[in-house]
Amino acid sequence: MSSNTVQSGVMTEIRQGQVSTLFRKTSLGFWGNLILAAIYSGLFAYLKPSIEDSTDNSYFYLIIWLVILVSLCLYRRHITNQFDPNEHRDPAQLVLWANKHILLTTIINTVWGVAGIVLVYNHVGNHFLIVSVLFSVLMLSIPVLAISKFAFGIQVIALLTPILFYLIRLYEQLNTGNFLLIPLSVIILAGTMLAVSGYIHRMLMELRDSQTSLRKQANTDTLTQIANRRYFDQTFKNEWRRTTREGIPISMLLVDIDFFKDYNESQGQRAGDNCLKSIAACMEVVTRRPADLAARYGGEEFAVLLPNTSMENAVMLGERLREKVESLQIPHPTSVHKVVTVSVGVSCCVTPDLDEEKADDEAEEVMYPAMLMNAADNAMFLAKEQGRNRVAEQKCGEQRLAQVLQKYAAKEASRT
Repeated sequence: MSSNTVQSGVMTEIRQGQVSTLFRKTSLGFWGNLILAAIYSGLFAYLKPSIEDSTDNSYFYLIIWLVILVSLCLYRRHITNQFDPNEHRDPAQLVLWANKHILLTTIINTVWGVAGIVLVYNHVGNHFLIVSVLFSVLMLSIPVLAISKFAFGIQVIALLTPILFYLIRLYEQLNTGNFLLIPLSVIILAGTMLAVSGYIHRMLMELRDSQTSLRKQANTDTLTQIANRRYFDQTFKNEWRRTTREGIPISMLLVDIDFFKDYNESQGQRAGDNCLKSIAACMEVVTRRPADLAARYGGEEFAVLLPNTSMENAVMLGERLREKVESLQIPHPTSVHKVVTVSVGVSCCVTPDLDEEKADDEAEEVMYPAMLMNAADNAMFLAKEQGRNRVAEQKCGEQRLAQVLQKYAAKEASRT
């Protein structure tokens, strides 16, 4: 369970990077679309022959097309500015953002594709111009390959299908071989683009798999095959921000193996390693949800992060873990319990999301990540002081309150 959690976390982290890259490249697409639209509109008006028929609506269609295209590009840029690459998001949110970007890009490219029917006329120069511009727009859509090869294929169809049908129909009407060269060129270039995009997509996926493997190794404890402290600290920061934003509780378990040094000295290093592996395997009883994370925090210490978990539920899970370890019945001759046991410290914080009006009045209620960690560590120390093989709890901030009361009592005592 914990190994799968690390794998899932690594994939989420990489997907976050992919979506962030996709949105960062939107600026290039924004300016590229506007520049290409300006170039094509100018040359469209310049190359279009004079038409005596006053009912011709080509310039009216051009203005409407430009308004729609520019509006869509501005809206996509507005959506892009709302995406914060530094904000941690869950997989469902990342998929939503990626689909939103792909949908807008597809609509923009469809508008470009419409130009291949509405804003084109029987002039070879115009045909080469529109085909060149459409392939340039397609090049601006290449970042979509970082998310989906299928989505890029949709862009190709949306851009090139209208102009291809127009040119083929025009060739049939004119009944000349000259115009056959242009639609054939479009088909060949489109096929080449799809083949190259498939190759690029495979390289990107291979790179993603390599990143996943390397990051998983960097985030996993080599002995126990659960998360290491580095990954735990990183996840802790992200989850703390999320709980602060949503105003939900976050709990932590700190687990220490009782008399482990004595066990290592009496049973040997290999037995100690096997003991650590066995206890790491027990962590699955408290990490049932995708957001729960168990990690090896130190030599014989483990930490369990439980987002959106109350103190009562965290204590219950701590007791379940303690019982699971004790039920392993790993012999420990030098322990007072004669088997390997653990002491569990439990703490819980509720991080209020204060608005500016309440910030001054409620500043003393603000919680910090270190307070949760310190409270869990104090609770674990209390469990050891009470005889080990037990679960103790301390609310987030209780230590600070106790220190204030002690200072106040000392101050009053000094006056008397």
